[in-house]
Amino acid sequence: MVEITIPVFLAVPLALLGAAWIYRDASKRKMSTADMWAVGFFVGFFVPPFIGGLVVYALYLRKRNRRGGTVYTVPE
Repeated sequence: MVEITIPVFLAVPLALLGAAWIYRDASKRKMSTADMWAVGFFVGFFVPPFIGGLVVYALYLRKRNRRGGTVYTVPE
């Protein structure tokens, strides 16, 4: 069995920084669920330590709105 151990004094700031980054990024992208993603990351970071945070982060990156150019229609 593999176990990843992170001391509490390191885990809490990492979880807070990750949650803050997700919240700011989702807010910039005008996602209505920005707060839920941040809380999900923070909780997921401690449920199965570290791996839960990575899973939530990966799901967030997949779900977030893509930043990019504007779609233009081409006249016929």
